[in-house]
Amino acid sequence: MDIGRKIIEIAIESGATLAGIASFKEIKSSPSHTIYKKLEAYSGVGTVDAPPGVRLFNWPESAESVLVIALSHPQNRPELDWWDGRGTPGNRMLIQILERTRPRIEKELDVRTHKLHYYVERGGIFLKDAAVLAGLGCIGKNNMLVTPDYGPRVRLRGLLLDAMLDPTGPVDFDPCADCRVYCRNVCPENALGPKAPEFESMGASTTLPARDGGYRREICNIRMEKDISESEKVSTAGAPVKYCRRCEMVCPVGIEPKNGKKRW
Repeated sequence: MDIGRKIIEIAIESGATLAGIASFKEIKSSPSHTIYKKLEAYSGVGTVDAPPGVRLFNWPESAESVLVIALSHPQNRPELDWWDGRGTPGNRMLIQILERTRPRIEKELDVRTHKLHYYVERGGIFLKDAAVLAGLGCIGKNNMLVTPDYGPRVRLRGLLLDAMLDPTGPVDFDPCADCRVYCRNVCPENALGPKAPEFESMGASTTLPARDGGYRREICNIRMEKDISESEKVSTAGAPVKYCRRCEMVCPVGIEPKNGKKRW
């Protein structure tokens, strides 16, 4: 029995839209995990402090592989990404999918699993890198995972596995090669335009997230802070934060054209 394939089947049966297996060794040396250690301290929206005494990238030594799952986030369901103070509905759905997946993997396949925290600072991993290594898609010029069937409109979670399994990726997929970079043109803050200074000094290659270093998180954070401010102006108590997703929504990959013929 192909255990990796069975694990993917279980994840899909549990509600995942996509699923794949990545080598944990490859993830540990992936671009984001490598470059993160070299970046200056950052405390923008979406970051958290590690608990006292917790070492960065403190993962179980027994983990050998990672199950990466994706949940489709279609344009007509923007509320899946609305931050309500406790998280987002989409992320809660992903957690529930893994809660259904984990016991089946352990019981049916006798493979031990370990939960992964959403935040890297608290024991998580960079899920976009993991998804690429699991064959779910590629890193686009919008600095997001771009999948063949859903474009960048997916949300990700991962699960550590105590089993050395054959990875299902990466795959040969590059929809950005001759794209007109709609994502960069639509960004209200031009966060996808100028090359990040740290890429200049690191000799970063085009295989890194953002491909050519054309993503500035501190500029993107300006838009996120505005989104928070705008939500606070809403009179309804507990109004969710609706973060900007323009670069995600404008991407043509995965959108069914009127003629019914997909480009990718």
